[in-house]
Amino acid sequence: MSSFFTVPNSQRKRKRDDRAAAPGAKKRGVDAKPDGGRRTREREESISGSDLDDDAAIDTAESGDESGSDSDDGETAADRRLKLAERYLSNIQEEVDEAGFDAADIDRDLIAERLKKDVDEFKGRTFRQIASKLSVLSAPHSFFRSDTQSTTAIAVHPPYVYTVSKDKVLTKWELAEPSVPASTEVNGDNDTSTRPPRPQRKKPKRVKYARGMRKVGESDEDQGHTKNILSIAVSPSGKFVATGGEDNKLIIWDAETLTPMKTFLHHRDSVCSLSFARHISTMSSGEQLFSGSYDRTIKTWSISGAGHAYVETLFGHQDHVTGVAAMTIDECVSVGARDRTARLWKVVDETQLVFRGGASRNAPYHESNIDCIAPLPPTHFVTGSDSGSLCLWSVHKKKPLYTVRLAHGVDPIPPLNVLSPETDEATAAHNTRHMRPMPRWITALATLPGTDVVLSGSWDGYIRAWRVSEDKKTLVPLGPIGAGSLSTSAPDTPSKQLNQTLVPDSTPESEQKDPEPLIKGVINDIAVFERRPDSDIPGGEGKSKAETANEPRGLSIVAAVGKEHRLARWKCFNNNFYEGTTPGGRNGAVVFEVPFVNDARADV
Repeated sequence: MSSFFTVPNSQRKRKRDDRAAAPGAKKRGVDAKPDGGRRTREREESISGSDLDDDAAIDTAESGDESGSDSDDGETAADRRLKLAERYLSNIQEEVDEAGFDAADIDRDLIAERLKKDVDEFKGRTFRQIASKLSVLSAPHSFFRSDTQSTTAIAVHPPYVYTVSKDKVLTKWELAEPSVPASTEVNGDNDTSTRPPRPQRKKPKRVKYARGMRKVGESDEDQGHTKNILSIAVSPSGKFVATGGEDNKLIIWDAETLTPMKTFLHHRDSVCSLSFARHISTMSSGEQLFSGSYDRTIKTWSISGAGHAYVETLFGHQDHVTGVAAMTIDECVSVGARDRTARLWKVVDETQLVFRGGASRNAPYHESNIDCIAPLPPTHFVTGSDSGSLCLWSVHKKKPLYTVRLAHGVDPIPPLNVLSPETDEATAAHNTRHMRPMPRWITALATLPGTDVVLSGSWDGYIRAWRVSEDKKTLVPLGPIGAGSLSTSAPDTPSKQLNQTLVPDSTPESEQKDPEPLIKGVINDIAVFERRPDSDIPGGEGKSKAETANEPRGLSIVAAVGKEHRLARWKCFNNNFYEGTTPGGRNGAVVFEVPFVNDARADV
């Protein structure tokens, strides 16, 4: 906003008081002497610095005798500062009387401030601590599906969710609005009571789907996937959807109609990871997409309505690139599976930073693969490995800042009749005496950039929430999402008190009894977004405070679930032996609506 408070000092046109030359110039409507006005303008052009210092200099230069007499009369420094402040306010009042307030400028300033805040939050320059305000244990959930095989990946652009599966199906869903967390009613006896939150029963609605090959446009060209679809990403504008599969194809779809627009065959092996940069660069003509492949490369693409184009290839990993995530424009992080490295790529500088894992000597299980990665821009990210370790990294250090061992616990040892064909129990026990529980590796990771929320998934039946500390050096467990039914505590009980029973630790879990799984299957992918009142988003300014007070607030978490891992036919869930449950999983997806504790408002 171009106003008196923001323009440089040299451009300000403040009316100043020149007592020596024009004693009557301070009165409104009285013209000053010509020579006094000229000297005042020359003084204004030559003086620089703060307005208060200018006033102080003028006052000292022009009325030295007067200030001396004031000092003789017992005037203190505080009195002189008060006089200077009153004079400063008087000058501002004169400026306002002459120019007046411009309401349009004020509105533009408020809008600019809000846009700047949104941009800072969008680029990860802000760090809002909202994880401790989330009621993760009492989050209602809803399961939905339309495919017959494992759902491999999921992407979200509110209010739509996109899923892909191993039966070559791309599906578009519309999320349902969550119910209001709680309400106050008056009973028949005129007693006021609080009604408990109703569970989320309404499932997402399937809008469109596309399967296999389809003829496109007037050319009758067949486009589509011919093998399993492994990855998906939706552009920040919501106009494009990108999918990658085992057929080495990267396909760009129109998000509105799910019509394939362009098929790229640049990768030489399966395209197993996709990620769009979270904001659109003003220096390019399109939205930036990163793709990771089994061919050990990362490729960058420019996606726009005018056309889609291949840009560049990044080399460096020594094994399959199983995970890639955009940090910002021209920067991404990736993991290389069995090379046990995470890498930060700076495309413009043509450099990469290598972060090596799997070298801890004190770990109960050693890492073989690092498969998952999620960004915490601008300088942090998290990784998940097959040893069950969840690591927090900084781009300024080569080793993890903090590591959570066995984040999702271990699988119990199967019964002897499953492990050994020996009929004699003593012989079978002797043959399996060296076996120990195996860790559940991290199969999915997600973060909410700009906040301290981290989500991880495996096949233990839960999505687990973690909080990044204020100094960004540790990860604090918050508990499994939606596990409130396992405890008799109130929904608003802090999650920290329940972590002892719900979050595994380093104690031998073969002696512990696992809780009933909430999600029966392997969590292959996680996506999350923040629900805000309509007054905080474009188009919702017309609603009153009373209307927006009842708007749902919290996080929406959607996860892809399958009987098999997304990258292969590893039926991990069948290796679990929960008492009282039937081995087997489900194919589909699940959505959680996580409210804030006591309807607390996060810092917006």
